[in-house]
Amino acid sequence: MKAVILAAGFGKRLSSLGIPKPLVKLFGLPLIEHKLVKLKGHPVAVVYHHPQVGEFLRKRYPDVTLIYNPHPERENGYSLYLAKDFVGEEPFLLLMADHYYGEEFFKQIPPNVERTTLFVSEYATDPQEATKVKTEGIFITKIGKELKDFNYFDTGFFICHPEVFKYAEELLNRKEKLKLSEVMQALADARKLIYKKVDGFWIDIDTPRDLRVAEKAIEKSLIKPTDGLVSRFLNRKISTKISRLLMPLEFLTPNIVTIITTLLGIAAAVPFLLGEYLLGGLLLQLASILDGCDGEIARIKNLKSPFGALLDSVADRYVDTLAVFFIFLSLPKDLWSYLALYLSLTGSIMVSYVSHLGKIRPLFATRDLRIFLIFLFSIAATFLGPIAMLVLLWVLGLLTHLAVVYVLYKNFKK
Repeated sequence: MKAVILAAGFGKRLSSLGIPKPLVKLFGLPLIEHKLVKLKGHPVAVVYHHPQVGEFLRKRYPDVTLIYNPHPERENGYSLYLAKDFVGEEPFLLLMADHYYGEEFFKQIPPNVERTTLFVSEYATDPQEATKVKTEGIFITKIGKELKDFNYFDTGFFICHPEVFKYAEELLNRKEKLKLSEVMQALADARKLIYKKVDGFWIDIDTPRDLRVAEKAIEKSLIKPTDGLVSRFLNRKISTKISRLLMPLEFLTPNIVTIITTLLGIAAAVPFLLGEYLLGGLLLQLASILDGCDGEIARIKNLKSPFGALLDSVADRYVDTLAVFFIFLSLPKDLWSYLALYLSLTGSIMVSYVSHLGKIRPLFATRDLRIFLIFLFSIAATFLGPIAMLVLLWVLGLLTHLAVVYVLYKNFKK
């Protein structure tokens, strides 16, 4: 399905930032780019006016069709009409460049539509400014900002039937300026505008405050349900800040970040071998924080892949076992240390393996927590010496094997 992004507005309330609104940075990427990365695989046209927008798209997205609007004062309904030749006779997606849409919107695109469909929401960050819709059954009957009696908010995310251009043309024959909401109202009057409710986050970004709200929402969306307690309350708060800085670097793919993080984790194991426990713990905890960046970049830039997930998981196992092994090598060798090595090494592998197969992730033995424990015990070792690291291996071994038993028990009870 083709997609059209309207990016020819003036964006007056964000003009103080000195750049066109579609190019204002949100979480390290221009606003318009958040749509483009999520529309990977769709032929896309952008209706634009500002030369900087055209220049940016020509450089970064040469496959995007550019449609110049010489008269942005004629409003966004006119901008839509300019995309008529690009669209042809098939249904198409219509999005606003100054809106941010969560992943949920792009996961609910049907393969075909018989009527123009507006994605609506029960939520708006600024209800006063948002466009409202009144519904009746499956149809939208009224659309506009000034509605007092309404059911939902207009998210600016449409799947349009090509007949939308017929209604736009009829209106443009009668008036110079044409708002998109007027085109949609004409469709609504003809009982040709329906709606689909979406629960995902969206926001129309008009002010610096809106940018801050969107940034916080994106950070929150990057917290995965499978995140452990340390990741959720510590690591993510730092990794998302780092990911935002890394986002503009085109060459830095998620897999490259995984490799860099893995090399840091391997380097962190070396101080353990030399008895420099505090340095090793600090570097390993830093690697654990950075370990979240590859997934965050993959999600924001729509670069997730099965290979990337596999590479990340395999790399984690190598780092974990190397750190445990080098800690063991730094300790006096006796029966207790050998037993601790066996339990901690097998546990670090088995807990991941069993959790994956059993579809249960015990929070008391997640990788982020295990690495944080290594960090804490490395601090203790500066006062207590190597005995603290021996205790650490026993703690890691017992925790991980307890988690394995827990997952087995839960699956047995199913």
